[in-house]
Amino acid sequence: MRIRLIVAVLTLVTSLPLAAQVYLPKDVLIADFDRQRAILMKYVDAMPDSGLGFMPTPGVRTYAQQLEHIAQSTAGITAEATRAGKPPVGDPLVYLRNKSALKDFINRSFDFAIAAVQNLTDAGMVEQTDVLGLGKRPRWKWVLGVQEHTAWTLGQTVPYLRLNGVTPPSYLPF
Repeated sequence: MRIRLIVAVLTLVTSLPLAAQVYLPKDVLIADFDRQRAILMKYVDAMPDSGLGFMPTPGVRTYAQQLEHIAQSTAGITAEATRAGKPPVGDPLVYLRNKSALKDFINRSFDFAIAAVQNLTDAGMVEQTDVLGLGKRPRWKWVLGVQEHTAWTLGQTVPYLRLNGVTPPSYLPF
C-alpha cells in the first residue's frame, strides 16, 4: 500500500506542468530590480561630479565604471538568460563623466532587464539555460544571481564614497 502511495505521489509531482513548478515570482524579481535601480540613483547623486572618475587604487574601476558594470551586467546577463536580444548601449565617453547620462544608461539597462523578465512565460521562468558557459540553471535563478551581483558590486563602492568625504546613502533592503 505504501509503495503504491509513493508511486502515485511521484507520478503526480513529475507530471506537473512546468508552470506549476516552484520559482521566485516575476513580480518579486521586478520589484527587486526597481529597488536596486532606486539605490543606484542615490549612489549616482551621492558622489560629487569630480568623483565619477575616482579610483581608490590604480588598476581598479572608477566609481562611474563600477556603476556602469552593474548596469551592463544587469542587462547583459538578463538578456543572455532570457534570450531577450541585445541589451542597451551608450557612449561611455559621455556617461562615465556625466551623472545625467549615467542615470539614463542605468535606467535603460534596468528597463531592459525588467521587460525581459516580464516577457517570460511561467514555463520560461523555470526552463534551464546556460549563461556564459557557467552551467545550466533555471532562468529565474540567473536573474536572482544578477541581482546578487548588483548588491555585491555596489557594496564595493562604499570606500569610494568615504574616501571622497561622502556618507553612503542608506541601504534599502526591503
